[in-house]
Amino acid sequence: MIERRGFGTDTRIISHLNPHVEIMLHQADELKMDGKYEKAIEVYDQVITIDPRNARAFHSRANVLDMMGRFEDAISSYNDAIVCDPLNAETWYNKGLTLKKIGKRIESFACVQRGLYIYLGTE
Repeated sequence: MIERRGFGTDTRIISHLNPHVEIMLHQADELKMDGKYEKAIEVYDQVITIDPRNARAFHSRANVLDMMGRFEDAISSYNDAIVCDPLNAETWYNKGLTLKKIGKRIESFACVQRGLYIYLGTE
């Protein structure tokens, strides 16, 4: 098992990057760009197995699931990303866009608004 060390601030955990995980994330992103969505999800899942608090892997996985039309799964993955990094504005915003696709307008607006507040530093 790979040990992950980091340190905390008042609101976020700063962790040391694992080069193996970074390479895997890059490979998964390339697969996504090539339209190989299922394979990309497999690689994101491998990253999550290695590093279960990797918000980037959950967020990117959610983006792919959204692109595949698997909106409920995408929302679940965005939620996992938010647990790992609750101050990621893009994750909140993207979750809101996905919620809108399934007709959850009020929740959608709240998530988009939260993402914008975080981005603007007014959260």
